[in-house]
Amino acid sequence: MKRLFFFIFILSHLTSFSQNTNTKNTISPNRLFDFWLGEWDVFTNDELVGHNTISLQQNGNLLQENWVSEKESFTGTSYSFYNEKINKWQQIWIDKNGNNLLLKGNFENGKMVLLSGTDSNMGEAQSLHRISWIVMPNGDVKQVWESTIDEGKIWSIQFEGVYKKKK
Repeated sequence: MKRLFFFIFILSHLTSFSQNTNTKNTISPNRLFDFWLGEWDVFTNDELVGHNTISLQQNGNLLQENWVSEKESFTGTSYSFYNEKINKWQQIWIDKNGNNLLLKGNFENGKMVLLSGTDSNMGEAQSLHRISWIVMPNGDVKQVWESTIDEGKIWSIQFEGVYKKKK
């Protein structure tokens, strides 16, 4: 009987030790954009500018965005996924006029940052785009879309909005 208690005692300590040694909580790279999932109202300077729905598709491997502008009849859709081959997130955005952004990047320093090359069909031929999504302490998400036509010397804000979860 003493051996049984000793065995249980050792086993429980080994189990708790193995659990405690792995205290680093890591999130799989393909889950790092999940903070953007949901139904959102989007505001610029406290003015409602649109509605956005971001959902998981394809067995959790794809984030699909559907944007609807509040004042205009403007819509757009994006597809975002983590590409394990290049260890980067990729996104393609297409609006109702056929304009598109082809973006790549990663979650770094508390925000998702995706950059385009000149192969996007948005703005001037040589324009580059950078979009950042930052999780705010209250759970809102701030999105900043910037572009440059001088290879990144000067960036101009194209859109800055705050996503608030629909209630």
